[in-house]
Amino acid sequence: MRIAVFTDTFYPQVNGVVNAVRNYDRMLTGLGHKVTVFTAGKKPEVASLDGAEVRRYRAFTFLPYPEFEYSVDVIHPVTQAVRFKPNVVHAHTPFLMGYCAWMTARRLRLPLVGTFHTPIDEYVMYIARRSRVSQRMLRSVAKYYQDWFYKRCDVIIVPAPSAAKYLKVKDKPIVPVSNGLDLSRYGPAGREEIRERFGLGDAPVIMHGGRLSFEKRIRGVIDAMPSVLAKVPEAKLMIVGKGPAMKSLEGRVAELGLGHCVVFTGYVSDADFPKAFAAADVLAINSPVETQSLIVLEAMAGLPVVGADAGAIPDAVVDGENGLLFRPDDSATLAAGLVKVLTDDALRAKLKDGALKTAGEHSLERTTQKLLQVYEMAIAARAKKGRFETAFPRVRTMLRRRRA
Repeated sequence: MRIAVFTDTFYPQVNGVVNAVRNYDRMLTGLGHKVTVFTAGKKPEVASLDGAEVRRYRAFTFLPYPEFEYSVDVIHPVTQAVRFKPNVVHAHTPFLMGYCAWMTARRLRLPLVGTFHTPIDEYVMYIARRSRVSQRMLRSVAKYYQDWFYKRCDVIIVPAPSAAKYLKVKDKPIVPVSNGLDLSRYGPAGREEIRERFGLGDAPVIMHGGRLSFEKRIRGVIDAMPSVLAKVPEAKLMIVGKGPAMKSLEGRVAELGLGHCVVFTGYVSDADFPKAFAAADVLAINSPVETQSLIVLEAMAGLPVVGADAGAIPDAVVDGENGLLFRPDDSATLAAGLVKVLTDDALRAKLKDGALKTAGEHSLERTTQKLLQVYEMAIAARAKKGRFETAFPRVRTMLRRRRA
């Protein structure tokens, strides 16, 4: 199978979408499929990564969100994707590259598969931070465009069942397919290395990982720390990653006088990221906007999770079985859950076993097979639709003749 993948965000950027695309590229090409990724980049180039061909088109930095780069080239990606002659087109983002995916599928009359990774209206705050009126207007525009785009997909993939609620799309198949985990990457290796690097010693370590952005509400995890320290004085919070909210979070840590127990690691390489999980004892996440939260599944390959009962987090976290849930922004309940996990060895062991079982259900081997089934379903549906479109003019001509 020949697969054209379009994404506005890609390596060296680090986020859940990039991880998902790279994991699937590696798995699909390993199975003998041909994959070409069309994306943005500071320098236009054609390269190879994870077994796939990667085509980058001139990108510019999105100033309100410097971690994001965007391309305004909607001609060359489509032209070169057409030359690639794919069997299926897969859009992982709905922005300029998503638009190119739609144009490619339309021109070739191919099925368009669209993965809904995150609600785009959550990024409005980076454009209109000071005006609530402007934010409301931009949210409406963002939601309208989001639904407009996914209505044009033949099949929509959501990483978790609850993510479908963000879309107002009728008469389109919406299929849950987890972004998947490469379980071979996770384990105890690297625990001491990371602890030594960031001065964690033998302390109980709470981890938060991923992009440091405002919509993730990481401040709620920081606000829980004084209550945690009251019960577990030696505890430390390790915040892994970087992003636009970093300065704000550092300011909050200073404001609460938590500099002695909160560690910001900054960027951690892809090779070292699994080691960060190994160095921790529990993951804390307060984000209400997760459509799957790959970070939760990655943590579950070795850690229990204390997570917000919102978005897709409760799709993975079953309270009392593989983690604990709390109301979003309820730092007191979050702190109580973290204290339970850190002080109750039997509970921690039970939650860890449950987490490992959940992680196994999301292995890349399983999810890649599901993805291929979606591709085949989309190709079959498009072929059926194409036969109908081809036959329809003849039917219309026959009807006219009968009326005459």
